[in-house]
Amino acid sequence: MSLPKNLDSADMLGKIKSFPGQMIAGFDLGSEAWRSVRLAPQAVVIAGMGASATGGDLLRLYLFGQSRVPVFVFRDFRLPVFIGRGSLVVVSSYSGDTEEALSCLDDAEGKGADVVCVTSGGKLLREAHSRSIPHVVLPKGFPPRASLGYSFSALLALAHKVGLCPDPTAELRECAQHLDEISTIYSSDAQDNIASRLAADLGARIPIICSSGALDAVGLRWKNQFCENSKRLAFVSILPEGNHNDVMGWEGSSSAIDAGIVVLRTTDEHPRVARVLAHARDIYGGKARFCGEFWGGGSSLLCRMFSLILLGDYASYYLALGNGVDPTPIATIEKIKTWLRNG
Repeated sequence: MSLPKNLDSADMLGKIKSFPGQMIAGFDLGSEAWRSVRLAPQAVVIAGMGASATGGDLLRLYLFGQSRVPVFVFRDFRLPVFIGRGSLVVVSSYSGDTEEALSCLDDAEGKGADVVCVTSGGKLLREAHSRSIPHVVLPKGFPPRASLGYSFSALLALAHKVGLCPDPTAELRECAQHLDEISTIYSSDAQDNIASRLAADLGARIPIICSSGALDAVGLRWKNQFCENSKRLAFVSILPEGNHNDVMGWEGSSSAIDAGIVVLRTTDEHPRVARVLAHARDIYGGKARFCGEFWGGGSSLLCRMFSLILLGDYASYYLALGNGVDPTPIATIEKIKTWLRNG
């Protein structure tokens, strides 16, 4: 697949390639930053927006079968009333200037919750210093969506520190090694590069991501990456919920729909959902112009999650270039932020 890489003005490809190393570096940064944290929270909340909240989504997913402490992600200007003493609120903003995250910082402190921060700078870092709030400083120079390896693994270090999971170091290193191996393929012109092949199969079609609840945050990441990197409308359907509503939307058309179905699979699926996903081609294939199934690889849930995330990141990059789009700029998002600042 010959692509005009000169469109990649800010080297998004290089940033995607850095993902495996980010996983280790972010955990090390977090382990150092949280050294003085002494907490046994009754609930953990990650407050952030966009890619700065995605690490929280993935942490919630990873901890689902391990932690007896509930983990929530909130994307808003304020926190729910149940947050208070005994709650740990992680305020996450890569830029440090996200107004929703800054609002939640004040809200969390006002409710008496314990607070830590994840950022690369901006007002959030200044507030963390002035208020003596524990914080991790992520490396600068990345679009937030391209720093996910850092932000997730810094949160993973926090989860281990406060007792939500056993030491994940060995699992994390195995995951990073696997990601490094598949990244070598996905960044090459190899015939077995399924990332570039998927982008070619999608072409001008609307991606619709379908997965089980065991990968809900992964499916959302794929959708977001197609929107931000590829500048392409994309949608996500999570089962079993989608079995009760989304699937009926396909009955309303008598002809093929110009969409590409991307089915994300993992051995962690509930057996009942797995039975439905096994029939995805029968459900969607007759209406969508493309339907492909992709499995997470590796021996752990962490590896299966992030191997699929890396595939989606590369596929969204190749889809951008294939359609003559620079993957880095996000002009409309910046325009909305300007309106809000000036309002």
